[in-house]
Amino acid sequence: MGTTVKKSDFIDAMEENQKDVRKMVMDSYRDIKKGKGKDYKEFFAELERRYRNANI
Repeated sequence: MGTTVKKSDFIDAMEENQKDVRKMVMDSYRDIKKGKGKDYKEFFAELERRYRNANI
């Protein structure tokens, strides 16, 4: 049963991470539409930091 719980936790964490990434992408897209936009280097550095420090 412990394996099932860990697998479920992993799936939940991955789904939450995907939501975060989608939100970041859409926030950046909206910024670009408004003409302000994020520097792509900043955006990808934030993505890399999130994945590098993920506890999954």
